[in-house]
Amino acid sequence: MIIFRPQRRMLSEAIREIKEFHSEAEMKEYIVKEWCMSQTSSNLRHPLFSIDDIIIEDDSEHADFRIGWKDAKYVCIKKMGNINYIQKNGAPRCIGFCATRY
Repeated sequence: MIIFRPQRRMLSEAIREIKEFHSEAEMKEYIVKEWCMSQTSSNLRHPLFSIDDIIIEDDSEHADFRIGWKDAKYVCIKKMGNINYIQKNGAPRCIGFCATRY
């Protein structure tokens, strides 16, 4: 099992969107679908990024005592649309957090 919360301005906002999944692959599928669905104003019919663009930063592991996650890690994307964050910033863009011990 793996749990995910998106990056939001306030933790209280992100907590309302926490989802639990059976696998990392299931979580990544959900993230791609959610980002595509949230872009309704621009009438997108295809995702801004693919499952292959999502990475979990293992070296970012930390305990988030605020919500009881013992191994929280950054969930990042390498690119979105035409923007390649690795080339542009030298690092992927964080879009949320996940954990397997919570």
